[in-house]
Amino acid sequence: MKLDIRYNNHPEDSKAYDTNTLRSRYLIEKIFGKDEILFTYSHHDRIIAGGIMPVEKEVSLPVTKDLGTEFFLERRELGVINIGGDGYIKLDGKKYDMVSKDGIYVGRGVKLVSFGSKDPKHPAKYYINSAPA
Repeated sequence: MKLDIRYNNHPEDSKAYDTNTLRSRYLIEKIFGKDEILFTYSHHDRIIAGGIMPVEKEVSLPVTKDLGTEFFLERRELGVINIGGDGYIKLDGKKYDMVSKDGIYVGRGVKLVSFGSKDPKHPAKYYINSAPA
């Protein structure tokens, strides 16, 4: 998992930002990568936004020390929308099919979360938002 961390700034500081500085502090430029988890963590509201695009293999949410928890959803919840091809999500071993434009809410406490695609030529693309629960 690649986690880009964005820090808070004082509102008065941002008044002096030029376009390049605004873009570097607020724009998330890359959301999907083959068999990768690309997330951005914002300290403004403690939200994590990003994407997962499983192509050749199933991709699972990892344990990360950045969140200070034993597992990703120990103190967070997750909203997922598939904006790609057909796929599936597994939540603690239970499989849910996810066709294009399907969405699912995953509540706090789910330990094992993995994502897959049914066709590597048309992979699922899961757009994700996660917030503290």
